[in-house]
Amino acid sequence: MKGEPWNLPNWIIYSVIGIPLLFLSGFVATPETNFVIADFWRWMVIHMWVEAFFEVFITVIVSYLMVLMGLVSRQAAIRVVYFATILFLGTGLLGISHNFYWNAKPVATMALGSVFSTLQFVPLILLTVEAWRFKNMPRMAVNGIGKNQLGNFGFPEVFLFLVATNFWNFFGAGVMGIIVNLPIMNYFEHGSYLTINHAHAALMGVYGNISLAALLFASRLLLKGNRWSEKLVKFAFWSINAGLMLMVMLDLFPAGAIQFKAIVDNGLWFARSHAFTGGGIFEQLTWLRGIGASVFFFGGVIPLAWFIVSRWGSLKGASMGGEQLGSTPDEAFENEPEMTEEEIISA
Repeated sequence: MKGEPWNLPNWIIYSVIGIPLLFLSGFVATPETNFVIADFWRWMVIHMWVEAFFEVFITVIVSYLMVLMGLVSRQAAIRVVYFATILFLGTGLLGISHNFYWNAKPVATMALGSVFSTLQFVPLILLTVEAWRFKNMPRMAVNGIGKNQLGNFGFPEVFLFLVATNFWNFFGAGVMGIIVNLPIMNYFEHGSYLTINHAHAALMGVYGNISLAALLFASRLLLKGNRWSEKLVKFAFWSINAGLMLMVMLDLFPAGAIQFKAIVDNGLWFARSHAFTGGGIFEQLTWLRGIGASVFFFGGVIPLAWFIVSRWGSLKGASMGGEQLGSTPDEAFENEPEMTEEEIISA
């Protein structure tokens, strides 16, 4: 936006440009490059993308959606984005140091990297607490008001996916990340199912949910009100996230714990051999993952895909560009001048 270089839409542009630029560091190493140097740049590509630029991108997208949904003020969102940028980019190099076992980094550097790496979910948690408080403000202000009286305030189905983004950012990236980030753990578990467990919970939990939130937010605005299905979207939400949790708890985490013990007892070569991963309880746990995968796919992915595809012919026409969402009492206030948070509280 002209004259406002640090406004939210511009932050999105900066993040989108920064993400592909970061991949250029992957071209530094050649087949003749020393392995230690090549591995350093490999980790730079992987973890500076995940733990720096993409985290800023996710925070900006969540902030922007929450502002558009009327859940947080623009000023509050920008403050969180500034905080996130300082935390992610200012400590990004330190944050990825927990992976540097393979290129002779000091133990103190790796320990410091573990601390900064596990703090990255803080800005999104703070933003969601603010949004949750604002979303429930009508019920706090007027005792006894029911959920059905709030109508579409705060895009409740979309907000669920944003809450899930924060939950998995805390649990998948934070809790499961702490398990693999601690230097003594990282030394043994590197490349085991504990890494896969952390990656599944963080990648799908965070980036998957935010992608679905953006998709459904746009769909809610584009579709005719009578074609929106609150029950189907909520059912898909719970199926996707319950299925992911089942995959983590029935297979990935316990399999990782068993593999970790095998590494400590017999070495990494044994724990990653086909003799170990292709039989016994390890194979049984892999089959158990199918329970979570089935819930995820048949209860979440298929219904949500059917919902989007089947509504292709129910888009609002050009003449309906100003049509309000749904038919609830809160629609009357959508064209009112936007109130600041201080004005709402004082009112």
